[in-house]
Amino acid sequence: MKNLNIKLRNCFGIKSFDQNFKFDKKRVHLIYAPNGCMKTSFAKTMRYVSGQTKEKPQDYLNPEASVVNEITIDDKPIPQDFIYVVNGEDEIDSSKSFVNFLASSELKAKYDDIYIKLRTSKDSLMAKLKSKSMSSDCEKEIIDTFSRTSNDTIYSILESLNTKIREGIPYYDFKYNDIFDAKGYVKEFLNKYNKQLKEYIDNYEKLIKESTLFRSVGDYKFGTYHASQLVQYVSDGAFFGVQHKIVLQNGKEITSKEQLQQLISEEQQRILEDDKLKKSFEKITKAIDKNTDLRGFKAVIENHPEWIIEIINYDDFRKKVWLGHLSHAEIKPLFDSYITVYNENKKELLDILSKASLEQGRWKEIITLYNSRFHVPIKVSIQNQRDIILKQEAAKLQFSYVEKDKSYDLKDKRDLEKILSRGEKRAFTILQFIFEMEARKDSPHESIIIMDDIADSFDYQNKYAIIEYIKDLAENDKFYMIILTHNYDFYRTVSSRLSIGNNNLWMIDRLNDGTIIINTGQYKGDVYCNAFVGHDDNNKIFISMIPFVRNLIQYTKGNSSSEYLTLTSCLHLKKDTKNITESQITNIIRTYNNGKELKRADSCNKIYDLILKTADEIMSETSPNAVFIENKIVLSIAIRLLTEEYIYEKLISKGKNEKDLETTSNQTANWTKLYKKEYPSDKNRYIIEKVNMMTPEIIHINSFMFEPLIDMSIYHLIELYKDCKNELK
Repeated sequence: MKNLNIKLRNCFGIKSFDQNFKFDKKRVHLIYAPNGCMKTSFAKTMRYVSGQTKEKPQDYLNPEASVVNEITIDDKPIPQDFIYVVNGEDEIDSSKSFVNFLASSELKAKYDDIYIKLRTSKDSLMAKLKSKSMSSDCEKEIIDTFSRTSNDTIYSILESLNTKIREGIPYYDFKYNDIFDAKGYVKEFLNKYNKQLKEYIDNYEKLIKESTLFRSVGDYKFGTYHASQLVQYVSDGAFFGVQHKIVLQNGKEITSKEQLQQLISEEQQRILEDDKLKKSFEKITKAIDKNTDLRGFKAVIENHPEWIIEIINYDDFRKKVWLGHLSHAEIKPLFDSYITVYNENKKELLDILSKASLEQGRWKEIITLYNSRFHVPIKVSIQNQRDIILKQEAAKLQFSYVEKDKSYDLKDKRDLEKILSRGEKRAFTILQFIFEMEARKDSPHESIIIMDDIADSFDYQNKYAIIEYIKDLAENDKFYMIILTHNYDFYRTVSSRLSIGNNNLWMIDRLNDGTIIINTGQYKGDVYCNAFVGHDDNNKIFISMIPFVRNLIQYTKGNSSSEYLTLTSCLHLKKDTKNITESQITNIIRTYNNGKELKRADSCNKIYDLILKTADEIMSETSPNAVFIENKIVLSIAIRLLTEEYIYEKLISKGKNEKDLETTSNQTANWTKLYKKEYPSDKNRYIIEKVNMMTPEIIHINSFMFEPLIDMSIYHLIELYKDCKNELK
């Protein structure tokens, strides 16, 4: 693969993006994108293209806008499984990854053949079952209803039900989720109004005792459910056709199906028309009316009040409902067909599992790699390797919390939430990512891996561990990577460790209209020496050198140095601020220019005027570069000077003198404190607050810590500068 072409239009927050990523020399492209520029939208779009999500790209603010998401490899459409997107916040589904390398290719091929047959038959059954039950998720509901252990699967459960599925089991015709709702409202109602329901059931059972057909003797009951079963058993006519008969307890004889059905109908009518029973039923419906979420449940019991005696035993009733569905004439043939397929392949399937259990070396290697590289007080092992293939789900991981020389076993992953920090939890997520990558190494095709802030919030040890693993992947000819990050330190470290040159290094700029501009990456090394030295003839860079050089002087000569004080007067309003010339600054910087001559000519022009003039020029640019650090430094210095000048004039007008305003540190903060005390309701107070919030770290930038500037939005700074220029007068 040489070229990955991406063309996006109206994909979530991306209005327009066009880029050709070349992989002819390097297999990794690294993109720095500040928050709000494109990362999330880009990753979401690529997840859709990869099939990891069904959420289609769209413009949320303008849903009618035409969407384009064209991804090609060497001018050919990209196959879905060629792309994989990972985010450090994601819960990664590694089920297929586990399966892919927990068995040899030969065993896996045999298993796949059997599994396709099983799945096809099972899916046909579930599709029909869904149409009859109207359940939102039949498979999950059946598992939840009948599973006895965590190892139970839909396959093992269906096998266990085989002996219980037969003709004659009552069929309950209602919308499944009207009673067995996902949020548990019905079950909650049954528990809360147990007294009212018991009253109804007591009245119902009293009436049954008086019935000639329905009976209750000791622990034995013959009610409507059992009567329905009886009708089903004799419905084919064979029983009465050989002149068998049913003799009731009172001696009455039933000699035909029609006679039996009539008796049942009469007895049910007699019971349901009872005044006392009606009153107890009204209490139930009034209680139901208090909750609109129970409207479906109310409709069911209004149509079938006799079911209340069944529904009260909620979990048992759910089992009866599913057994009734599976025994239905339209569904049972599909169930029987599935059981046939299962029985025909069961022996071979168990043989495959037995052999696969012996092939555990690969996952052990991965666990060892993770445990050795990542610093998390959790050691991991796989508990159920034999069942992984059959279940088609992520393996059960066994966790041990290690503290000094002691180890504590944890029950499941939920226990981690109580123990691990956010960064440690994310490091654990990387384990699942490693499984996915190791599985893809055995894939017959190449993979494009999109990494979206994969190491965000990691501590340094784990951050470097994932970088080393990324480096390992970059050396494998199966992988091509696009790494996105808003963390400048991660960006700089990855570019260094993987020796990523400018052709594969990018910084994102998002225009106000949502168009994404991708610029050549900057600042991966020594910013002062690489980006500033030798470019002092550029006004923006010349001004930006001031805080860097000031910091160098602070470390070499101290805060009392005349050079330090002069440069400080360029960053804060002092007595001499408006009188300092460009030549004075040039003479100071010359000593700290890495042995190179300055390109800038001597000038008697005032540095204060140059700062404001240059800030005005940046403000007037049609599309100011959002990446260049010099733009942000100039604006920040100008904002600070205008703010301090405004505060100075306001305080002087309040009778403050120069001595009152003297300060050796934190001038802006100290002046702001005095200003807020003297002018608690000043109309420009919000601007001053904004300045204090946005500029301290930026103004006092140094050659060792300049990351806050990279992340700062150029557009926010421009707007703040406009406010200062127009309002602080």
